[in-house]
Amino acid sequence: MTPSEPTHPEPAAAPPAVPSPLHTSTPSLMGRLGWAWPRWEREEILREQVSLLRHNFPMTLLASLATAFGTLWVMRPVADPQAMLAWLISHILVVSCVYAVLLGIDRQGTAHHPRRAVWRLMVCMSAMGISWGSLAHVVLYWGSGESVIYAIGIISTVSSGALGLGAPLLWGYIIYLTFAIGGVLLALAMAGGVVMWPALLMVCVYYALTSMHARTGEQATLRSIVLKLENERLVTELRAESRRALAAQEAAEQADRDKSRFLAAASHDLRQPLHAMGLFLETLQRSPLNAHQQTVLEHAHAASGAAAEMLTTLLDYSRLEAGVVKVRPAAFSVQSLLTSLEQEFGVQADAAGLIYRTRETSAAAFADRSLVDLVMHNFISNALRYTSRGGVLIACRQRGARLALEVWDTGHGIPEHQWEDIFKEFHQLGNPERDRRKGLGLGLAIVQRLACEMRTTVQVRSRLGKGSVFRLWLDNWQGALEDEAQPVLDPQSLAGLRVLAIDDDEAVRMGMQSLLQSWGCECLTAESGADAMQSLERMTPELIITDFRLRHEETGKQVLQALRSQLGAMVPAIIMTGDTSPQRLRDAQSTSALLLHKPVSTGQLRDAISLLLQQPQPAA
Repeated sequence: MTPSEPTHPEPAAAPPAVPSPLHTSTPSLMGRLGWAWPRWEREEILREQVSLLRHNFPMTLLASLATAFGTLWVMRPVADPQAMLAWLISHILVVSCVYAVLLGIDRQGTAHHPRRAVWRLMVCMSAMGISWGSLAHVVLYWGSGESVIYAIGIISTVSSGALGLGAPLLWGYIIYLTFAIGGVLLALAMAGGVVMWPALLMVCVYYALTSMHARTGEQATLRSIVLKLENERLVTELRAESRRALAAQEAAEQADRDKSRFLAAASHDLRQPLHAMGLFLETLQRSPLNAHQQTVLEHAHAASGAAAEMLTTLLDYSRLEAGVVKVRPAAFSVQSLLTSLEQEFGVQADAAGLIYRTRETSAAAFADRSLVDLVMHNFISNALRYTSRGGVLIACRQRGARLALEVWDTGHGIPEHQWEDIFKEFHQLGNPERDRRKGLGLGLAIVQRLACEMRTTVQVRSRLGKGSVFRLWLDNWQGALEDEAQPVLDPQSLAGLRVLAIDDDEAVRMGMQSLLQSWGCECLTAESGADAMQSLERMTPELIITDFRLRHEETGKQVLQALRSQLGAMVPAIIMTGDTSPQRLRDAQSTSALLLHKPVSTGQLRDAISLLLQQPQPAA
């Protein structure tokens, strides 16, 4: 017989009954009932059937031998002992041959020839069936009437016990059962007598019921095999998909690292000349200038400020990406924050012909004031940037246990469908030409991230042609406030201050030295850590100002540690950086120095020096 093409059950669906792996090629009653001569399933299912049958066989052989010895003991009073011993010896030989065939199947394997293994297993089951069926003839000729009844019971019990063996392969078990029960039927027919026909009927009923149980067991086994193969396929696909996803994730992370390195390098390289230019412009501002020169200087200041604002925005975003922004909530007066904002932005509003108003408030908030200040800076900068007439209003409204800091403007308004989009990176309204004087489109994305860091929310409401309002929600503080006034440093207190400035950019060194000397400081400059160590022979610094990234992979952190070690004191220090690299920002913040981000204005530098001089000096 040549096996026909394998059928392919659909594993994705769950039919009420999995088709038997044995089908017929022509419709018939037996075919409709699920009975037919072997027509194998596809190779992978057949391979699993063989594996299960092969796994069950050894224990079945042991059970068969034990039952055969038990049969010899039971039949001793009712059958000829010599005949039973001869049957037992023949049964042992059959079991030995079957076991040898099983070992041959193991050596050859079933991975490439599962059908050949099936035929061998079916031959083995046939031999076992013939061996047990012959027991009925032995007791018929060499036993009494009782022995025939015993034989029927024993063969029926053994056949039912072998049902578990044959469950993986229906037709293997049917062949075994046919030979075993067939021997009983033949023995009964040959014996004759008044009980022949009832006995034949009962045995036939047993044969039919056991066969149906075998078919049910085979269907359950086939379902398990199909589910196992489907699970293996899904696991394989999942692993492949996981590998692809992991590769895509690694590629995305690498691209993100490349982007961060590029932004860090570009930011650092741009901040250096801007920082130097700012120092020179401040020095030039102190020189006598005519009207035309003053106008040119103001334009230079404006251009430098716009570039500095964009780089500062990039730095804020990089700090958030680096995870170095730490939230330190504390109670503070909202009015003092609004007053400082008005002092900063009121001048800009006047220059643009806009009205800047602040509504007085006595409320106090519990939040990180520096982060709130940064959020409000972004809100107000956007309001002034996108308002051409009217003005802006800054207010604080109390809503139960919450405060809403609000920035109102009379600008063009924002379409409602873009209220969420404006908080996305690099999204800008009304700037198709990408005018960089209007920023980078990162301000509100930074606001959203800062709000998440503070575990609060921001809101926007707007009407086209009327204006917009942005809200930052904060916790209301009901307790008393500490005095927020800071001691003011006497401008003449910097006179005679010994400062060591370290930077690998000559223009920055010259600008820093010129500015510090104009404040009355004694200033020495150094290009590297080695130069700084040599300068200690000429001066013992009271303050160290260093760039973070120097030449030859040297960092300001390393130089500062070496200088403090040499001096044996924790000299106050300021580290300036133009980096936006998350790793470098974390590294710079790990020092006890004050961190400033380039370009640094003269006001920022003077305030930083004042803050350091007011703080107690820690022990080395």
